[in-house]
Amino acid sequence: MTDGEVIRPRPVDLRRWKQEIVEGLASLPREHEALEYAMVEFGTGFRLAELTKALDPKATLALYNRVQALERAVTRVQNILADLAIAGVKLGGLPLPATQAGLADRSFEALSEEGVISAALSRRLRNAQRMRNLIEHDYNKVSAGQLHKVVKDVRALGTEFARPFRDWVEPML
Repeated sequence: MTDGEVIRPRPVDLRRWKQEIVEGLASLPREHEALEYAMVEFGTGFRLAELTKALDPKATLALYNRVQALERAVTRVQNILADLAIAGVKLGGLPLPATQAGLADRSFEALSEEGVISAALSRRLRNAQRMRNLIEHDYNKVSAGQLHKVVKDVRALGTEFARPFRDWVEPML
């Protein structure tokens, strides 16, 4: 491959990316609702104090399982947002920024550079992606405050990302 050469995706790739986007957009509302349901387990308004108690190593297994459900719900929503961004960037043929960041981060940034989402939204999505990775791979290092913040952020990001992304991607589907 030479510099500037454009690789045309195979029809099977285009179908797969479209299917990933359709399925992701279809599953996002239910997963978003599951996140909200998991948040309610920590009191009206999703109280940090309740989450902090549940994260205490001396907390009951019932509380521990509520935290696990919350962590799973937030990572599922963030995974969907990342998968949508990745598939959308591929389908749209957008160039990825040349950074050492992961594919999801680079895809959020590419969508921002294309004007699909704002730079501020891209930054928030990338921050949520980093917290998602920490929850998945190093959960014992996540504080109650960090988890509380990312849950609230991802709850808002689901809607803030889906609207402009859907408007941009639907003509390609």
